[in-house]
Amino acid sequence: MIAQSLSPSVTRIRRLEMLLQRHLYLADTYVTEAATTVARSGRHDSGVVWVALTDNIFHPQGGGQPADRGMVGELAVQARRDDAGWVVLDMPDADGGSGGVPVPGTEAVTRIDLDLRRLHAALHTAGHLLDAFVRQLGFHHVGNSHFPGQARVDYAVSDREIDRDALTEELNKQFDEAVRAAIPVTADYRDGVRTVSIEGLHAEPCGGTHVTDLSMLRNVRIRSIKVKSGRMRVGYDAEHASIRDASVPIGEQEVSGHEPVRDRTTRGVPHTGGR
Repeated sequence: MIAQSLSPSVTRIRRLEMLLQRHLYLADTYVTEAATTVARSGRHDSGVVWVALTDNIFHPQGGGQPADRGMVGELAVQARRDDAGWVVLDMPDADGGSGGVPVPGTEAVTRIDLDLRRLHAALHTAGHLLDAFVRQLGFHHVGNSHFPGQARVDYAVSDREIDRDALTEELNKQFDEAVRAAIPVTADYRDGVRTVSIEGLHAEPCGGTHVTDLSMLRNVRIRSIKVKSGRMRVGYDAEHASIRDASVPIGEQEVSGHEPVRDRTTRGVPHTGGR
């Protein structure tokens, strides 16, 4: 998410939600599993069972970022945010008949597709990094998507002339330099709103998942730059580093003393987060 403003009513809802459902992905992008309990449950008119969990590791679609995929027990789930602000997991393969809806308090173990989570985090962080550099040129951000294969950030350009080849070359150069510098990416709360910062470059309200430093990015590249009707659409690609070298800058993968990022699980008392 880039440059999204939150109304006071939305902020209040998110503060209330923080008390009711803990969003572990906001505290730790790399949490992969959680042992938790059902907080709410129900069944759609179509018969599909849904649950909302006390400790949630699933990012729902929003802010330009796709939803996570994963499992509750042995059942595949689809994450979404409902009208009340809860992250709800639809369970299309669950028994929708009598007795098929888990009651609140039921224990559950959840897991996410970690490869997909890493990709989403890399694309989202790369989108913030792109915005940091383009914003320095005086362009105003007006939209974005961080979906794989179609990631982009849009800018208002009015009648400015754009040398697309030169801009592509410069942005790719800046990407490489920032990744090599392993610039930290952090999140904190400012007046109750979560803000994601790329140290010294960029800070925006955001509810998405991100890498913890830029050395975790790979192959950050401009895919296309299109200018039409007063808007510039900058398409980009990015990947997440492998587990082995995720915390080691490019060119230093064989240097000893680096602690690689590890998949993390949370059991018992989990990390807490809020929106």
